[in-house]
Amino acid sequence: MDSESDKRLFSLDVFRGITIAGMILVDCPGSSVVHPLLRHAPWNGWTLADLVFPSFLVIMGISLVVSLSRRVACGEKFPQLSLRILRRSAIIFSFGLLISFFIFNPPTGLRIPGVLQRISVCYLFCSIIYLTAGPLVQALLCAALLIGYWLLIAHLPVPGYGAPDFTQAGNIACYVDRAVLGRHMWAGALCDPEGILSTLGAVATALLGVLSGEWLLSVRGKSLGTKVAGLFAAGAILMLAGLGWGRSLPINKHIWTSSYVLFTGGLAMAGYALCYGLIEIAGFKAWGKSFEIFGRNPLLSYFLSGLFYALQQYSHPSWAGGLSFNDWLCARLFGWWLSPVNASLLYAFAYLLICLVGMRELYRRKIFLKI
Repeated sequence: MDSESDKRLFSLDVFRGITIAGMILVDCPGSSVVHPLLRHAPWNGWTLADLVFPSFLVIMGISLVVSLSRRVACGEKFPQLSLRILRRSAIIFSFGLLISFFIFNPPTGLRIPGVLQRISVCYLFCSIIYLTAGPLVQALLCAALLIGYWLLIAHLPVPGYGAPDFTQAGNIACYVDRAVLGRHMWAGALCDPEGILSTLGAVATALLGVLSGEWLLSVRGKSLGTKVAGLFAAGAILMLAGLGWGRSLPINKHIWTSSYVLFTGGLAMAGYALCYGLIEIAGFKAWGKSFEIFGRNPLLSYFLSGLFYALQQYSHPSWAGGLSFNDWLCARLFGWWLSPVNASLLYAFAYLLICLVGMRELYRRKIFLKI
């Protein structure tokens, strides 16, 4: 472990690692025959795959509170911290563009939005908000984003379409993506899953993490157990609120609706409360060691897994009979004794295990990408 090991919150690294493992599985889902467990909902509704990204944004919000609060306590001033935040955001955004270059390159056009790009924007805004506003203002901003975004997509007419609805063609979030991004968005789609207006919802999700971090670090005479119970209860309430709102405002990851924010953000808060309680209070740490390996190197884990998976997808060796390398390998290793969909799922988990082995070697050598 490095010299900062004693300053780290183990449960943060573990939960971050869980979300990174989930993101690798969802973005590297085996062969071209994707198992339903790793598929996003086609449009409205949700699947297990739709819970992963917002969970990462929530834990990112908690993490930035822990990290920035320590830097403030050490005497770092706002201008210095702002430069650090801008630099980090720019680097994360650049890594996202690199992934887009390898996966979404011409002739369709370089895709500008992406997972890492959205993470960088959420990190930038939430860090500045945390440094300049207290919990009450943070909560009001989160509520304003949720209500304002709902008003936009539910009531703003779509040019050339008319009264809005929650279809891909009939909501303003998708229209803005088509108008602004054009061919620099998800190829063949009517909107981008990490699009422009939907980032408002993503920032609100990360702010739920910031508020969770503020609660856990508060010193108002509350015991640790009380704080964890409070976080779990708040998460459960938000989940129910999201499900209730979802009856009129569909839960939809593709445009990151406000109901989706409440449901998935609440689930992530409750999930981290359980993780925190098991590790930091009950002392059950052994189960989380493998996840910590991903959690200590999240950016590198995600970037390298996506890069090597893309190389497998776009490599078509002459001896593979026209198949991509990962389809050929999946068929050879698992296809002869499993159905195509189960072979694909097993291949996805095997790939995750290979990523873990590689990142474990970096962990053992104390090689961590710090930006």
